[in-house]
Amino acid sequence: MNLPDNFKVLSLEFCRQTDFHKEARMLNDELDKATKENDIQSYIKRNEKWFIPLSILKNYDFGHHFACVVPEYSLGSEYRVDYLLIGKNSIGYHFVLVEFEDVNVDYKNKTSNSETEKVRKGLTQIRDWKRWLDKNKNYFENSEGIAEFGRNIPSWGFFYCLVVGRREQMSDMANQLRGEMQSDLPSLKIISYDRLVDNVSLMHNGI
Repeated sequence: MNLPDNFKVLSLEFCRQTDFHKEARMLNDELDKATKENDIQSYIKRNEKWFIPLSILKNYDFGHHFACVVPEYSLGSEYRVDYLLIGKNSIGYHFVLVEFEDVNVDYKNKTSNSETEKVRKGLTQIRDWKRWLDKNKNYFENSEGIAEFGRNIPSWGFFYCLVVGRREQMSDMANQLRGEMQSDLPSLKIISYDRLVDNVSLMHNGI
């Protein structure tokens, strides 16, 4: 498979050589120090720790046969996805479009049972991506790099993930709001940055 350089494929050899428990602790330290929205993004890109966003595939049933991440993937000229994840199982290739929002943000407003502005911003971005893909699926599947996966892409193989906040900031009502949003849009997962730490620690055998 002749993929562009910006398609970062996870290899089993890399997983076997990497101390993911140590990497998880280092990521947790970075989360504790983060003060700006792009601190974790900078940490990932500066150190080329592409396995961190790829660890999101731990929450799906694909990625065991192939796992790849494309940072800052463009949807036409309109949108840019923080990370496009590509995983494979026996059915074919699947895609997860990932939005990273702020680490230090509450999920729920303190004065009402609704999402905070940062969370709503991320959800709006994902809805825009979904609308674009619904209209431009053929264009997407024939774009550079993606075309290498041929027609081995199931029609339901598109998913979305919002990474936002810390686990300690999720109250019972916040979890209820998150559950309702995921129920309304079944292709969406909303996870905290702590879930990334958990997932990274489990990557010694790959995705």
